[in-house]
Amino acid sequence: MNNKPYSFFISGAIIISLLTGCRQLLEGPNDPGFIQTDLEPVEKIVVSSPVKGDIYEPGESVQINWITSNSSISYIDIYLYRKSVLKRTLANCLVNQGSYTWHIPHVIDYSNHYTAKVVNSNNPEVFNYSGQFGILKNN
Repeated sequence: MNNKPYSFFISGAIIISLLTGCRQLLEGPNDPGFIQTDLEPVEKIVVSSPVKGDIYEPGESVQINWITSNSSISYIDIYLYRKSVLKRTLANCLVNQGSYTWHIPHVIDYSNHYTAKVVNSNNPEVFNYSGQFGILKNN
């Protein structure tokens, strides 16, 4: 069996094209085939509380906290869902400060299946949900 080591030579031009792209070797941004795109900032909401498994009682306060990835999200809407059913609006066109305190009414359906939905008021396609939490009567 013939075990010869193989050797090869890679030119500097090939290395540059691999590292910077072929267009850099040719014409770059002045080439009519050169593509340049402007990336738009991504809007995203991350709800940090309440978290899955939190339990509250009627009459208590729930701190709803979120962060947004884009400072252009000026106003927030917050909705309360039980399972997948909208139960009530908690806040509408709230100035985005990353936090809202909701006082749970004394009369509310008991459930372990509540979530808070935080929505960009100006773009309802940008939203996120809290973890699933419960509102239960203390025995």
